[in-house]
Amino acid sequence: MNLAPSEFFRFCWPRRWLMILLLCAPAGAAQAASPEFPRPPELEPIVEFWRGVFVDYSEHQTILHDKINTNLIYAVLDFSDVVPLLDPDELRLHKRRVEIQEKERLKEVLLHLADNLDAADLSPLATQIKRQFAARGRLDPEHIRLSAQHLRGQWGLREKSIAALMRSGRYLPYMERVFAEAGLPVLLTRLPLVESSFNNAAYSKSGAAGVWQFMPGTARVYMNYDEVGDERRDPWFSTEAAAKHLRDDFERLQDWPLAVTAYNFGRNGIARALEEIGGNSLIDMIERYKHPRWGFAGKNFYAEFLAAVDVEQNALAYFGPIRRDAPDEFEEVTTEHYVSYDTLLDLSGEDAERFADLNPSFSTAVQRGELYVPPGKRIRLPQGKAPKFRHAYASLSADQLFHAQKVYFRQHRVRRGDTLSGLARRYKSSIRGIRQANGLSSKHFIRIGQVLKIPPTRTRQRSKPLLHAVRPGETLAGISRRYGVSVGSLQKTNGIDDPQRLQVGARLKVPGGQPPRVAYHTILSGQTVETIAKKYGVSIQAIASINGLQDVNRVQAGQRLKLPGS
Repeated sequence: MNLAPSEFFRFCWPRRWLMILLLCAPAGAAQAASPEFPRPPELEPIVEFWRGVFVDYSEHQTILHDKINTNLIYAVLDFSDVVPLLDPDELRLHKRRVEIQEKERLKEVLLHLADNLDAADLSPLATQIKRQFAARGRLDPEHIRLSAQHLRGQWGLREKSIAALMRSGRYLPYMERVFAEAGLPVLLTRLPLVESSFNNAAYSKSGAAGVWQFMPGTARVYMNYDEVGDERRDPWFSTEAAAKHLRDDFERLQDWPLAVTAYNFGRNGIARALEEIGGNSLIDMIERYKHPRWGFAGKNFYAEFLAAVDVEQNALAYFGPIRRDAPDEFEEVTTEHYVSYDTLLDLSGEDAERFADLNPSFSTAVQRGELYVPPGKRIRLPQGKAPKFRHAYASLSADQLFHAQKVYFRQHRVRRGDTLSGLARRYKSSIRGIRQANGLSSKHFIRIGQVLKIPPTRTRQRSKPLLHAVRPGETLAGISRRYGVSVGSLQKTNGIDDPQRLQVGARLKVPGGQPPRVAYHTILSGQTVETIAKKYGVSIQAIASINGLQDVNRVQAGQRLKLPGS
């Protein structure tokens, strides 16, 4: 039973702000199967469910559905009318609290229905649910009673999907080229729609990071992940790593639905599961494999990927015109010595923000000058800048090039009674820093006799000032906030008499500042560039300049803007 959105039956609980929609999964156009990514009929209802999550439901709606039969939807909670009344933290807690309450209410309705299937005085909600079970041929008390234990909430992703499609324009051309050269299906480059929404700053509770959401252990196999940098945060390096990862998954499993699922569940786990059940397909695993780790996420991952591909391939039909970010055009050079980050920044001719944006993997220790950039590191520069960089690099003096890395870690042999928190206090380091330096997760314990690397956390003064290129609309006060320095120090360092007269394109030295973190704002419905500029205390011209906006009136909800003065 499928209902068009206009046919959804609405039922209001006594609270006037809460609207519950009773429905089945939203209908979507069937998509043609491909040889690499087949669409078993058993998965099509689940694909349709996820397509609805991506397209039909807003971030302020929560879908209450069955965890086992994913597309069995009982209700949708709509919070749109309270969004203007609550700040983000309050709204999140409010949504969670109401979701818990309504799950309990639905559980009571299901249990009551199981005991009173033939009653003539069922509530409208119970009657609608009864029809859904009948349409599936599962109208028996035991099945309904079990379903009461399988309630799950899923937030809508419409706005997040639009923002993800906009961001994808920056990376997809490069990703498709890398995957094509590796002989992999290019549709695999849509996996970040599921993993991270193409958000390079994405970081999960389990420790996965970046566009491709690599875990630390897997990152060490496929990329550089150490005190010099975390290449999970680099969308280009991590794309190359993801291609190798998926190639290895396929070589082990010889089936793309299984290989895609392995990206979430692990190829060894998939192989063991198939051996245990004597199966050879994803459907075999979904229907027959029982294991605590094999839960909702793993069972739904391939169907969610298929839905994401559908949405991306038909974005115009689902969302209307969307302006995708322009792809980054860059060239690469490779270091031949140990060299300071500041030296590379100076040779690039770019301001600190743009250089960091193209080379986001370097650690804070490297950016502060506590460690050198090692030989063999690929450095990205804007298109056309590589020849000048190479010429300047070849002219560096001997005191700017080094043949060994700086001594950075202390060594500590674990003794009886040592703890990570105690070592962090003793060496003025941090628990997180010690864990990362030694490849320890929160589940690992240190043992007596183990030698740990202890990184410092105290900052050192930068040997050289940063350089900042003045953009249209920027003020000295805004630049000072961005880098955490005073207006007076900027004036003194750069010989500026009148702070109100800044020349666009002028390169200002920023004494003692740290490279700024890039911050973004995702446009909400009803917002304009003018209101966003007022919110962050910057000028409209500065926002337009940093984002390359030709017309500030032509922005749309879901679009992500880089903020000047982040």
